[in-house]
Amino acid sequence: MYTEDGFELRPLGDTMEIYASGEIFHEPEPPVIRSIHRMQSHFPTGKLLCDVRLAAYILEPDEREERATQIADMLKDFTCAVICMTEQRNFIDHVVEKVVASQGKIRIFPSKAEARDWLESQPGTLPASRAHRPA
Repeated sequence: MYTEDGFELRPLGDTMEIYASGEIFHEPEPPVIRSIHRMQSHFPTGKLLCDVRLAAYILEPDEREERATQIADMLKDFTCAVICMTEQRNFIDHVVEKVVASQGKIRIFPSKAEARDWLESQPGTLPASRAHRPA
């Protein structure tokens, strides 16, 4: 498990679980994205479960667009299940649109049980950007 202010990463089976919490402000390079890439060297996986129910995105419209793009660029290489609250759907739907436009595989769920069931039914392939690393 890896914890930093605003998020926690937990490897579980063939899935990396990400729990975001607190107020999320604009950052040029969000630490959670850097941490996920670093964790791939220790726990390579193609599946992410992202629970954002405890996160509050405090972003201006242009910042929301930039954050949505940053998140989508990272998520597009994974099979991803996102758990969110109804009031977060506008932002998360926008991220999902961007992931799908990049040929990524992502779905939104209201509960961890549904998200985990769906992820477990998905093939456990590594992201293309991680699967062909030189030896």
